[in-house]
Amino acid sequence: MAHSIYMSLTGNKQGLISQGCSSIESIGNRCQLSHADQIQLLSFKHHILCDKNVNHLPVTLIKAIDKATPLLGVAISNQEELTLVIDFYRTASHGRQEKYFTIKINRAVIVEMFIDYPHSVTQSEVQPEEVISLRYNDITWEHHAAGTCGYSFWEDRV
Repeated sequence: MAHSIYMSLTGNKQGLISQGCSSIESIGNRCQLSHADQIQLLSFKHHILCDKNVNHLPVTLIKAIDKATPLLGVAISNQEELTLVIDFYRTASHGRQEKYFTIKINRAVIVEMFIDYPHSVTQSEVQPEEVISLRYNDITWEHHAAGTCGYSFWEDRV
């Protein structure tokens, strides 16, 4: 079974952007009522490099087109500051999904956003996706199952 990722997304101007994003109206038969106010992520990528100094690179998210898509367009246009809470789920030993890891990202701004709608004839089995990259002020990681956590600040680095 695939691991699941859900994200709560709040803008400092628009409020809870992820509200209703996992509803049937937003994503059709892939709806998850237990995560109604979160965005289902298909992929999450985060890179930090360190040679002599720590270098944070933008976080990249891939998601389905949903009710947040137009609001994210507004957010990038207005350079709106965003707060992201990303919850990672895995299958526990009892067979149910458990939230085992959370990443919180503060004061994020979208730096790139595009929709990848595949060719309808040659790639008919591929679903449309939205790709979003964000830079941020700070990031926190918490492993709930193991009881560890850590954080890093982007702007404190040279």
